[in-house]
Amino acid sequence: MKYVSDGKICTMKDAPVHTLEERIQRMEDTEAIKGIMYHYTRCTDNLDAEGIAAMFTENGTFCSPALGNPTGRKAIAELYAKLLPGTKSSTHLIANQQIWFQTNDRAIMHCYLHAWQTFESYPAKPDCFSYGRYEVEAVREEDGEWRVQNFKIVFAGQLGGGKCCDHFARPWPPKPDEES
Repeated sequence: MKYVSDGKICTMKDAPVHTLEERIQRMEDTEAIKGIMYHYTRCTDNLDAEGIAAMFTENGTFCSPALGNPTGRKAIAELYAKLLPGTKSSTHLIANQQIWFQTNDRAIMHCYLHAWQTFESYPAKPDCFSYGRYEVEAVREEDGEWRVQNFKIVFAGQLGGGKCCDHFARPWPPKPDEES
């Protein structure tokens, strides 16, 4: 990730890697963390609440100003089980993924989202187009898998949904477990 210091762009320092093997592991970890978000978008579009919850640690937290902060896989699955049934079809796209390794087993990912949803009750409930970003804290668990500890949706705006401007005054680097 990048930041600005004294008017110049600078690279945030990741947890150090020294050997070629460690550098290759970092690249594999980067792809594994990106894979978490690909999993999320696929499960969301397939209306799979259990699949979404599975990407979280046992005590992982989902943060959304509009939906609350459920903690734990069960609570997150219950939230999505309530949200998804009225959806007829959806497509979630992510881009511009940036990952900062705080340690070799903990990373922050920042990526942008564009999502479209149409609902069973259309046209009474109009299509919703969402724009914003995800801020994700991922951790490598004991089994070697990367999972989400904290997941925050930050809306820039929605057409047909009413959310906007969550992105103003966000801290940098992103801290997905903080409210603001």
